Amino acid sequence: MRWLVLCLILWPGVVSATDDGSLTRLLTREETRPWGGVGRVNIAGSGFCTGALIAPDKVLTAAHCLFFPRTGKPVPPEEVHFLAGYRTGDFLAHRRVRRYALHREYRPGKADRQTLLRADIAVLELEAPIAANAVTAFERDVRPAVGDAVSLVSYARERAHAPTLQEPCHVLSRRGRVMLLSCDVNFGSSGAPVFVRTDARPKIAALISAMMTWQGRKVAVAIDLRASLDEVLQELAVSDARSRTVRPGETLSLQERLGTGTPGLRKTVRPPPAAD
Repeated sequence: MRWLVLCLILWPGVVSATDDGSLTRLLTREETRPWGGVGRVNIAGSGFCTGALIAPDKVLTAAHCLFFPRTGKPVPPEEVHFLAGYRTGDFLAHRRVRRYALHREYRPGKADRQTLLRADIAVLELEAPIAANAVTAFERDVRPAVGDAVSLVSYARERAHAPTLQEPCHVLSRRGRVMLLSCDVNFGSSGAPVFVRTDARPKIAALISAMMTWQGRKVAVAIDLRASLDEVLQELAVSDARSRTVRPGETLSLQERLGTGTPGLRKTVRPPPAAD
């Protein structure tokens, strides 16, 4: 999760959030299962982001989660774990990451802040698919409009060991692919899926990239997926494989699956300086 400062003077269509739902911790397997495709993306034993299963072997998350904040170097894929439906030491499925792809415009150090924000999308390819009877992947839906209600499932600094559901929160404003949401987020929520409900099952329309202060309140910054996710999936399809395979018969302890002895928090990039 990044702390972001943007100039919003020209943002059109601003509305006030009303009737936002409170945060609900999903503590039991029954509560977690409808949202079981959301999980913790544990990174290099030093922290986590949030991710969502979009195919049996693919997880959507934020691109900035995959860079070490101090060095700016990419995290090796074999040091990334996905724990679907993780809660208080239990999970519905665990996989290591075989490789990943970023949006082609996400180039830290070479692109401006606005471009990085719009391109903050990554897809992780898992070492093995997750069976549908264990966890069902989420489908995508059209982008929400200003004023629309959305749902958010995420992990965060103060809720690291159980996902929380906020339903509803609202789209406050949007400009191009970037949206401001009234959803409650914090460090660790990066990559969390933003859901819309067009039928019984929620579908993903956006992902959380950052948080910021706007009109005196903390808001979430989300990225509209649209064609961008398809571009990342295409990049993954044509990229060279980088893999680390768990040996047949090898068993992993919960500590190894979590990727850290004491699950911690990693600010996935340094906060940018405040605006003058």
